[in-house]
Amino acid sequence: RTLAGFAAGLDLRLPSGFRLGLVGGYAESALDTAGRRESAGVTGGFGGVYGGYELGPVSVRLGAVYADESLRTRRTVVVPSVSDTPSGRYGGSTVQGFGEIGYRFLVGAPAPAVLVSKVAEPGALEQAAPTYVEPFVGGAYVGIHRDRFAETGGVAALTGSARDYDLAALTAGLRGQTAFDLGLGLPLSAHALLGYRRAYGDVVPKALLSFGADPSFLAAGVPIDRDAVVAEVGLDLRLASGVTFGAAYTGQTGARAQDHAVKGNLTCRF
Repeated sequence: RTLAGFAAGLDLRLPSGFRLGLVGGYAESALDTAGRRESAGVTGGFGGVYGGYELGPVSVRLGAVYADESLRTRRTVVVPSVSDTPSGRYGGSTVQGFGEIGYRFLVGAPAPAVLVSKVAEPGALEQAAPTYVEPFVGGAYVGIHRDRFAETGGVAALTGSARDYDLAALTAGLRGQTAFDLGLGLPLSAHALLGYRRAYGDVVPKALLSFGADPSFLAAGVPIDRDAVVAEVGLDLRLASGVTFGAAYTGQTGARAQDHAVKGNLTCRF
């Protein structure tokens, strides 16, 4: 799978102390299985809102995103007496929402003032990055709609009914952050997260399909693990005022599936 896209947004802090933001962008996903010669692509624009509020050590974060999508698929079918390459094109949409509450415990003395906090506000980038531990509980919902489709091709071309998937997840865990100085004016901050995620709803994706006018049948995809351990660990090195280089690992592990990623970023703030 290959993912690409961009996002742009604007956020502000209201007089009440509530932080509100808007975001929009475009994303494109390409998927393929080289051995079986199958491919798919998903493109679409998205827009969303998010917000947060802090009252002492208590933090509340929430948001929602809607995406309108276009999908295209191509399959190669080779069985005795049949050789076909059906393709399809159809639309769909996805809506996502999340909410989280955490309670932050500060640990030890404040970090050196030159370090950049991961939660610092714009205009306060040189504030200390405090050492803290934060237990949190969060919930998320994903609703996916896919339109009816009819592949073009030969006898292996499929027709699929419109369908909806509803998936929810509850995550509880612990996150933390600390900071220290490597010397030579190179301050470093570290952050980590460890949690447990429980999924609910349509964890087994299913589709009602048929070959032309033949009777319909139900096909199921790879299931999502109902129970998974989620983890993240990362380092951020301040190279200059407003310039930070970061590297992080993020992943989740269940009984039947695993997903791991290593990410790097260079952030310039002004």
